[in-house]
Amino acid sequence: MALIVLSLLILVLPAFTPDGPEARLLPVSSDVEPLAIDVESAPWYEWALLEGIGEVRARRIVDYVSRHRPLESIEQLSGVPGLPRGWLEKARPFLGFRRKAPAP
Repeated sequence: MALIVLSLLILVLPAFTPDGPEARLLPVSSDVEPLAIDVESAPWYEWALLEGIGEVRARRIVDYVSRHRPLESIEQLSGVPGLPRGWLEKARPFLGFRRKAPAP
């Protein structure tokens, strides 16, 4: 019985503090960098984060990229079998190339 009363006090008392329950809320920063996938080196689990791509499609993409490397453009991904129609255009903002600079 004492445990129930204690639980209720823990839940109810913060509402009666001078500043109310909102006083304990902290501002959240929305400075989140968007997902950026390196087309030529991303593992399958990064591809799976994109909408419409599960593990099977992600593994197909990685396999396709490894067989057709180096890719000249993102449009070459349209050759991956089984991608949803229009997917490449939706995913384009999240895809890129991080080419290594040539050694001097």
